[in-house]
Amino acid sequence: MSSSAENPYRVYFVTWIALLVITVLMLGAEALHLPRWFLVLFLVAFMFVKAAMITGNFMHLKHEHPHLMLIVVVGILLTSAILLAYITPESASVLQKTVR
Repeated sequence: MSSSAENPYRVYFVTWIALLVITVLMLGAEALHLPRWFLVLFLVAFMFVKAAMITGNFMHLKHEHPHLMLIVVVGILLTSAILLAYITPESASVLQKTVR
């Protein structure tokens, strides 16, 4: 009998602890005064890791057919690209107004 059969909530607890550790690392990364490009890359990479852990374990997608996971991932990436396309010009405009 596996340990997950003994405690069915173990995977959720381990996932929660891992998410907590990653979140603390992400918050602590700002204090290290890393180069801005590296900090952004670091934070985005760990956001993707956290999103994968949440969708896999809490939304139970790791037990689904790979095509369903592909649909979810493509949907998230497409939505992110659309939001980025709308937000970037506005952000540049605001930044330009505040620099003056």
